[in-house]
Amino acid sequence: MLVEWGPTLGIDMATEENVLATFEQFNVEGRDYVTLNDACNGLAQWLASAWDRLEEGDAQILVAVGATLWREGYSQR
Repeated sequence: MLVEWGPTLGIDMATEENVLATFEQFNVEGRDYVTLNDACNGLAQWLASAWDRLEEGDAQILVAVGATLWREGYSQR
């Protein structure tokens, strides 16, 4: 799963609002074309490779995001 970043590179992602705005912008521009299954699988692959470098709180949040992606993908089947 590859996501085209384009003009998003170099933007300020220092705040929650900036990150949410980026999510919204991807949606508006039609760059949210990754399926829930692909997003869940991509997150799982990255999480597995980064697990030992994550702090506990970060890991908990990312696992919750993954669980939400999995649940939403499963509900669409």
